[in-house]
Amino acid sequence: MSNKLVMKKRKINGVERNFVDPRMLKPNPLNKKIYNNKSEEEKTQQELCASFIQRKNDGLCPNEQPVMIYKDGMIDAGHTRREAAILADVELWFEYTDKPRPNLDKPYTSIKSVTESNIYRKMTPSVKLNEYQLSEKSYMEEFGMARPDKLRKEHIKQLGTSKRTLNQLIEIKRLRPELLKKIDNQEMSVKSAHDEATGKNVTKVIKSNNVNRDWSEIYTDDVFSLMMNRVYNTIQTTLNTPTMICGEEYFPYKDFTDGTISTMISHLTEMIGSKVLMSEGHDVQPATGHPTDPDIRHLDIDDKVEIKVTKFNGTQTKWKSGRGIREGQYILITYNEDLNLFGVIFTKLLQEDFTKSGSGIMSGHTIDIKNVYQNHKDDYRVVYGQVFENDGKVILQLEDINK
Repeated sequence: MSNKLVMKKRKINGVERNFVDPRMLKPNPLNKKIYNNKSEEEKTQQELCASFIQRKNDGLCPNEQPVMIYKDGMIDAGHTRREAAILADVELWFEYTDKPRPNLDKPYTSIKSVTESNIYRKMTPSVKLNEYQLSEKSYMEEFGMARPDKLRKEHIKQLGTSKRTLNQLIEIKRLRPELLKKIDNQEMSVKSAHDEATGKNVTKVIKSNNVNRDWSEIYTDDVFSLMMNRVYNTIQTTLNTPTMICGEEYFPYKDFTDGTISTMISHLTEMIGSKVLMSEGHDVQPATGHPTDPDIRHLDIDDKVEIKVTKFNGTQTKWKSGRGIREGQYILITYNEDLNLFGVIFTKLLQEDFTKSGSGIMSGHTIDIKNVYQNHKDDYRVVYGQVFENDGKVILQLEDINK
């Protein structure tokens, strides 16, 4: 890269500004060291790239705020804008900064200069932690002593966080660094991740009595056909049963939420399935209401079958589960908006098939269709529908039960 900056002056809407090819600008090496959340950076760059292209097409300056640079072309503020401009293939409006050039022999002063130029940057928890820890370390390197409490508190306030949260993040980074990504993606709260990292949120796993049992002689094609046909007929009868309100027919069940409908299908499958199995000579019992009850208990073989139901959501189809995990055999049911197409999978599920979700009182697990397919495609059974992989995505195709 040439040391000489090639600058162009152009007027846009009557205003003369300095422009430069973004490839000629030099990133401050400290910037990448501090703001190291690659996925968040790339997401912001893509958003800015689209904005730059649109503004240029509208005859406007691509970047609304100038990139601030030093005389030699090193960036003071605007690293993300530089990357976005390279993607968009546009020149950047820049101005020279009046700040002194960072001195790498003074690490804390240099880091403080970079962070002060990025006060409007979107900061994820892991980036806040990184900035905080680098600041603590660099202060010790530059001044030979710990950062004074007053400076530390001012910095924490600027970061918009608390010392307690930062301490929790430090412990998470040490014990379970992979959880930082989930925090950044808002899949977990800091507290929930901290509880998990420190063993306070240990998942209770109930093992199966015989996880490799052959269920084919019990759950035959005829059993599933009888079970699901009657479940389907009951659903249709229920949804199409009106009540009279002020002389007009009202169908309350059609206003049910997806969660309510899923619960209804689950209970119907549990009760009707148990009755069908009893008619076939099997000693079974549906759940009695006790929280530890399985959905269908097979008393004669001391085993159980669980039922999970969810509305179909394409490749993102997931079944919800509770905080604890019950390993064993599952009937997984999904349905479409009109409740006329279904997917039914009969499979064993193990601890690794469940993914943690939510936090606090909303914490639990989900069962992802992709996990089911990838972990059990050699031993699961697709009763209704089809499951296949296409271009890295797992596709679940629903089926008409009555066809």
